[in-house]
Amino acid sequence: MPFSNLIGNERLKLLLKRAVDENRIGQSILMTGPRGVGKYQFAIALAQAVNCESPKQGDACGVCLACRKISRNEHLDVRTILRESQDPAIKKEPKSQFIKVDQIRELSQQAQFRPYEGRRRVFIVDDAEWLRTEAANSVLKTLEEPPETSLIILITPKPFVLLDTIRSRCLMLSFAPLIAKEIEQELLTRGVAAEEAQLRSRLANGSIGHSIEIELDEYRGARGVLLELLETLAYSRDSIKRLNIAEYLGRKLEKDDFEKHLDALMVLLSDVFRIKLGSHVLVTNQDVLETLERIAQRLTFDQITYLTDTIEVICLGLQRNLNRQLAMDAMLLSA
Repeated sequence: MPFSNLIGNERLKLLLKRAVDENRIGQSILMTGPRGVGKYQFAIALAQAVNCESPKQGDACGVCLACRKISRNEHLDVRTILRESQDPAIKKEPKSQFIKVDQIRELSQQAQFRPYEGRRRVFIVDDAEWLRTEAANSVLKTLEEPPETSLIILITPKPFVLLDTIRSRCLMLSFAPLIAKEIEQELLTRGVAAEEAQLRSRLANGSIGHSIEIELDEYRGARGVLLELLETLAYSRDSIKRLNIAEYLGRKLEKDDFEKHLDALMVLLSDVFRIKLGSHVLVTNQDVLETLERIAQRLTFDQITYLTDTIEVICLGLQRNLNRQLAMDAMLLSA
């Protein structure tokens, strides 16, 4: 996929295109940034750019044999190194959660060979934060002095988990979260309906990957319960109804579902807060805007602040086996 077909991070596209065009691309690169913002896609685009048979101003054509083979993971000179648990090619059980020293020693050895069919060998180490210390140390010399015909790319959302000696040997490229409009447009090009694309993009926290993974029916189901909760807090002092909702959330939901409901509640409270400030255009849940506007008319800023602060305390308490129902009882009776 050429750089021009990637979404977001325009500055990095121009930087890499210029570096490839002027033959100044570094041999060791560390790509950092949140999950799902296109780091791996950029790495593949870079592998295509340095091996493309008909490059144009530092960009791959996307249609030559080399570009097509790289996109299909069939090019002999482009290889992705994964930890065992994420590598479908590894059949043994149990699979390690780490990138092991044998994998990295093989990378270092292969990097010394000349390309088989392209101009440059490219090794992409995904989830590089899972490098064992021995594996990380074994690749230091290769990162510092790789052959001119090899390019090594490390990808991680957690660069400061890596050894200082790893980071100091690489050119670091930082990827910013994508803006919601970029994600929405990408989803539309993939055939997602307009209303769904808008909601997914605003829930995605800047990650195209997350926008695709969201279980929207599940989210809307949780949202319906939480809107009923907010309407109860806004319009009624009925303690029994509040306790019934607290019981459902705190006792009947599994821990993972409970956490998802708290996350969704924080999003709804943020929307209500924005509406009260007059920032309707920033509301995430545009498809239920009228309901949120009614709630915003009745809830006070103090109530919203109390609820969001208390939810944060509850989230921290979950790490210490907090009694979820008692916490919800206390929050909803006091709101």
